[in-house]
Amino acid sequence: VMEQIEENHINIYKFPECDSDEDEEFKQQDRELKSAIPFAVVGSNTVVEVAGKKVRGRMYQWGIVEVENPAHCDFVKLRQMLISTHMQDLKDITSDIHYENYRAEHLAEQMKQSTRERMKLKRESMLNPGKMEDTDNLIAQKDAEIQRMQEMLAKMQAQLQTNPRTPVNGT
Repeated sequence: VMEQIEENHINIYKFPECDSDEDEEFKQQDRELKSAIPFAVVGSNTVVEVAGKKVRGRMYQWGIVEVENPAHCDFVKLRQMLISTHMQDLKDITSDIHYENYRAEHLAEQMKQSTRERMKLKRESMLNPGKMEDTDNLIAQKDAEIQRMQEMLAKMQAQLQTNPRTPVNGT
């Protein structure tokens, strides 16, 4: 499965390297989680009875798959990774990378829209010379807005290129 993920250039979560001061137990947990990728997870909201014990699982003709049984699926490992060992890293990546990429794309789209509006105003002013002064004022405002957005976008892109893990919005 990992070969196909790599062949098809599918981006998946990359575990950060352990700090040298981490204890050996955490490093072992981290190695086990890394080796389990991609996680094979079975989900269920049904409680079934197995050998007199109630467990969350799925019942099939051939048997029962227990959600929290490590021999059946990787749910426990995934939960451990998401909730305890790598939650802060996932939050940081979401904020620093994904949100900032979205924000940069959104600003670029706003700039394109402003440029289209400016061009439309220019065309309309050429057709109606009486509105030329109003149009010139609107164009000046749009030009200033575009300049501000371009400066913000350039700053964000430069910051992401120099250090992709540093927050761009200053938080």
